[in-house]
Amino acid sequence: MLAFIYIFILIINIVSIVLVYHFLGKELEQKTKWIFIIIGTAVMYMLVSVIYWLGTLNVDLQVNDSMGKNLIVFTFVPVNAIITMPFIASSFKYWTNGRLKSVPFRNRCILIGIILLVILVIEFFYFQDIQNGILSILNARQ
Repeated sequence: MLAFIYIFILIINIVSIVLVYHFLGKELEQKTKWIFIIIGTAVMYMLVSVIYWLGTLNVDLQVNDSMGKNLIVFTFVPVNAIITMPFIASSFKYWTNGRLKSVPFRNRCILIGIILLVILVIEFFYFQDIQNGILSILNARQ
Protein backbone atom coordinates (compact mmCIF):
# COMPACT_ATOMS: atom_id res chain seq x y z
CA MET A 1 0.00 0.00 0.00
CA LEU A 2 2.85 2.38 0.83
CA ALA A 3 4.41 1.74 -2.59
CA PHE A 4 1.12 2.73 -4.23
CA ILE A 5 1.09 5.99 -2.25
CA TYR A 6 4.67 6.77 -3.26
CA ILE A 7 3.88 6.07 -6.91
CA PHE A 8 0.83 8.34 -6.70
CA ILE A 9 2.92 11.12 -5.12
CA LEU A 10 5.54 10.73 -7.85
CA ILE A 11 2.86 10.91 -10.55
CA ILE A 12 1.28 14.11 -9.20
CA ASN A 13 4.73 15.68 -8.84
CA ILE A 14 5.50 14.84 -12.47
CA VAL A 15 2.11 16.20 -13.56
CA SER A 16 2.81 19.41 -11.65
CA ILE A 17 6.22 19.89 -13.29
CA VAL A 18 4.96 19.08 -16.79
CA LEU A 19 1.98 21.40 -16.39
CA VAL A 20 4.13 24.34 -15.30
CA TYR A 21 6.65 23.57 -18.06
CA HIS A 22 3.84 23.59 -20.62
CA PHE A 23 2.42 26.90 -19.39
CA LEU A 24 5.83 28.56 -19.64
CA GLY A 25 5.55 28.17 -23.41
CA LYS A 26 8.12 27.63 -26.11
CA GLU A 27 9.50 31.17 -26.19
CA LEU A 28 11.48 30.97 -22.95
CA GLU A 29 14.90 29.36 -22.67
CA GLN A 30 15.14 25.90 -21.10
CA LYS A 31 17.35 27.30 -18.34
CA THR A 32 14.76 29.94 -17.43
CA LYS A 33 11.97 27.37 -17.42
CA TRP A 34 13.82 25.00 -15.11
CA ILE A 35 14.89 27.80 -12.77
CA PHE A 36 11.24 28.93 -12.55
CA ILE A 37 10.05 25.37 -11.86
CA ILE A 38 12.74 24.65 -9.26
CA ILE A 39 12.26 27.93 -7.39
CA GLY A 40 8.45 27.65 -7.51
CA THR A 41 8.50 24.08 -6.26
CA ALA A 42 11.01 24.91 -3.52
CA VAL A 43 8.84 27.80 -2.34
CA MET A 44 5.81 25.48 -2.26
CA TYR A 45 7.73 22.89 -0.22
CA MET A 46 8.83 25.54 2.25
CA LEU A 47 5.32 26.99 2.60
CA VAL A 48 3.65 23.62 3.08
CA SER A 49 6.33 22.52 5.55
CA VAL A 50 5.86 25.67 7.62
CA ILE A 51 2.06 25.29 7.55
CA TYR A 52 2.42 21.63 8.56
CA TRP A 53 4.72 22.61 11.42
CA LEU A 54 2.35 25.35 12.59
CA GLY A 55 -0.70 23.14 12.21
CA THR A 56 0.75 20.31 14.26
CA LEU A 57 2.62 22.41 16.82
CA ASN A 58 0.27 21.54 19.68
CA VAL A 59 -0.16 17.87 18.73
CA ASP A 60 2.20 15.48 20.50
CA LEU A 61 2.12 12.05 18.88
CA GLN A 62 4.85 10.72 21.19
CA VAL A 63 6.32 8.90 18.18
CA ASN A 64 8.56 9.86 15.30
CA ASP A 65 6.11 11.20 12.77
CA SER A 66 8.61 12.02 10.00
CA MET A 67 7.10 9.46 7.63
CA GLY A 68 3.61 10.86 8.10
CA LYS A 69 4.91 14.41 7.73
CA ASN A 70 6.74 13.54 4.52
CA LEU A 71 3.71 11.81 3.02
CA ILE A 72 1.47 14.76 3.83
CA VAL A 73 3.91 17.43 2.65
CA PHE A 74 4.90 15.56 -0.52
CA THR A 75 1.22 15.09 -1.35
CA PHE A 76 0.09 18.67 -0.80
CA VAL A 77 3.00 20.44 -2.51
CA PRO A 78 2.18 19.30 -6.04
CA VAL A 79 -1.53 19.89 -5.45
CA ASN A 80 -0.81 23.48 -4.44
CA ALA A 81 1.58 23.82 -7.37
CA ILE A 82 -1.04 22.54 -9.82
CA ILE A 83 -3.53 25.09 -8.49
CA THR A 84 -1.26 28.15 -8.50
CA MET A 85 1.90 27.79 -10.55
CA PRO A 86 0.46 27.38 -14.09
CA PHE A 87 -1.27 30.75 -13.88
CA ILE A 88 1.88 32.42 -12.56
CA ALA A 89 3.94 30.65 -15.25
CA SER A 90 1.64 31.88 -18.00
CA SER A 91 1.74 35.42 -16.65
CA PHE A 92 5.52 35.23 -16.31
CA LYS A 93 5.80 34.11 -19.93
CA TYR A 94 3.73 37.08 -21.13
CA TRP A 95 5.63 39.47 -18.86
CA THR A 96 9.04 38.36 -20.16
CA ASN A 97 7.80 38.61 -23.76
CA GLY A 98 6.60 42.17 -23.14
CA ARG A 99 2.94 41.31 -23.75
CA LEU A 100 2.06 42.01 -20.11
CA LYS A 101 3.05 45.15 -18.26
CA SER A 102 4.51 45.09 -14.75
CA VAL A 103 1.41 46.35 -12.91
CA PRO A 104 -0.99 43.68 -14.25
CA PHE A 105 1.70 41.04 -13.67
CA ARG A 106 2.09 42.20 -10.07
CA ASN A 107 -1.69 42.18 -9.61
CA ARG A 108 -1.92 38.63 -10.95
CA CYS A 109 0.84 37.52 -8.57
CA ILE A 110 -0.99 39.17 -5.67
CA LEU A 111 -4.24 37.41 -6.65
CA ILE A 112 -2.52 34.03 -6.80
CA GLY A 113 -0.82 34.82 -3.48
CA ILE A 114 -4.22 35.45 -1.88
CA ILE A 115 -5.62 32.23 -3.34
CA LEU A 116 -2.58 30.34 -2.07
CA LEU A 117 -3.00 31.92 1.36
CA VAL A 118 -6.62 30.72 1.54
CA ILE A 119 -5.52 27.22 0.50
CA LEU A 120 -2.77 27.21 3.13
CA VAL A 121 -5.18 28.30 5.87
CA ILE A 122 -7.51 25.44 4.93
CA GLU A 123 -4.55 23.04 4.95
CA PHE A 124 -3.48 24.35 8.37
CA PHE A 125 -6.74 23.15 9.93
CA TYR A 126 -6.75 19.97 7.83
CA PHE A 127 -3.26 19.05 9.03
CA GLN A 128 -4.43 19.46 12.63
CA ASP A 129 -7.35 17.11 11.94
CA ILE A 130 -5.06 14.54 10.31
CA GLN A 131 -2.65 14.54 13.24
CA ASN A 132 -5.47 14.39 15.80
CA GLY A 133 -6.90 11.42 13.90
CA ILE A 134 -3.52 9.70 14.02
CA LEU A 135 -3.31 10.44 17.75
CA SER A 136 -6.75 8.91 18.28
CA ILE A 137 -5.74 5.77 16.42
CA LEU A 138 -2.55 5.46 18.49
CA ASN A 139 -4.47 5.95 21.74
CA ALA A 140 -7.06 3.37 20.72
CA ARG A 141 -4.32 0.77 20.16
CA GLN A 142 -3.00 1.16 23.71
